Amino acid sequence: MAVHSNNVTVPEAVRQILTRNYPIYQCLKMKLTNFHAIAEYIQPQVQELTGRKTTINTLVVAIKRFSDTLGETKTLDTAKALANLRISLSGDVADVTVKVRRPDIPKILQELSELGAELSDFPNIFPLTNSIKIILPSHDYDLIKTKLRHLNIIDAQNRVAKLSLFLPMDAWNTPGIASYITELLYRNGVNIIDAFLGHGDIVIVVNEPDGHVAYDVLRREVRPSP
Repeated sequence: MAVHSNNVTVPEAVRQILTRNYPIYQCLKMKLTNFHAIAEYIQPQVQELTGRKTTINTLVVAIKRFSDTLGETKTLDTAKALANLRISLSGDVADVTVKVRRPDIPKILQELSELGAELSDFPNIFPLTNSIKIILPSHDYDLIKTKLRHLNIIDAQNRVAKLSLFLPMDAWNTPGIASYITELLYRNGVNIIDAFLGHGDIVIVVNEPDGHVAYDVLRREVRPSP
């Protein structure tokens, strides 16, 4: 038996259904949809949520109104946050994954930090649940590769590119700023290999050919502060 709530309005039901359906949601954002076709598709789901029958025309109106709100993805707050975005692009980078046991993480982190201090540029080191990511220039990786042989390196991607994004600390109070940036790259055909989000900075690893594409896409979004 279907479970529904009569407190759910048709517009709210439409919003919930479309937000959770990623392919349709993306098509709506790009204005590549037939509202009538979507209305016919979601009509049974809307009825289940609201507990009442709804006409196709009513659903078309609700879908159109929801679609119109998606054009406001880049809000004024988001634009202001991006205005202070600083970007740097590094090519010829290595993205190394070390498989670890959780009890060994502190010891390995200390070892990697000591090795990193000997390099021309201290690497990005990210401890995860069962692995450690190391992002560093390829020539630096070549220098320390032999010293890492005792570690369980399960993947090492050479010749990738690294984007370092720096935002003022207060920019992280802007809802959705990180997802906006990653989705912006996705919409422009940039395949993100790895992404690490901190409070104030983001490190994104992409394929080498995508590096300049990603940089140019983000630069177009940046507006100088008044």
